[in-house]
Formats: sequence, structure tokens, C-alpha cells
Amino acid sequence: MGVLKYKKLTSKRGINLNKDICAYVDLKAGDSVDVTAQDDGTVLIRKHTPQCRFCGDRKEAVTVMGIDVCPNCAERLCAEVIEKAGGVE
Repeated sequence: MGVLKYKKLTSKRGINLNKDICAYVDLKAGDSVDVTAQDDGTVLIRKHTPQCRFCGDRKEAVTVMGIDVCPNCAERLCAEVIEKAGGVE
């Protein structure tokens, strides 16, 4: 196990991560994280990895306009938008 710290939530239920923990996992100010709550009460915080909103792919997904999408789904989405809009002028 890497680094273990005991932290209390703030009055607004926030948490600050120690500098040594951030350095250990290469998190920098402004980086996004994924927070996952498990059925057993475990809360996981990990570096954000883009995951396609439509198919779940993590290998090729990128964030575009705040939405994580892979190239395949982006292509299908684009084609459907063009089709529903009546084609490209």
C-alpha cells in the first residue's frame, strides 16, 4: 500500500488532499478526479480517466465540450446529428 492518511470532512463535506499524496499519484492543482462510492461504504478517489459516455471505452476516449467520447461514438453521433438536421449545407 502506498500512502495512507486519516482526514476529516470539512463542514461542507469537502476534503483536502495532502501534498505528499498528490505527489505520490502525480495529481496537480486543477486536475480532475473520479469519486466512486461503493455499496460497502468504500469511497475511491482516483485520477480522472476519460470514459466514453456512450460505450464506456477508456482507451481512446477524450473530453470534448465537457463530454467524454471515443472516436467511434463521435463519428456515429456526428452522422446522426447531420441526418436529423437534414444534411449539411
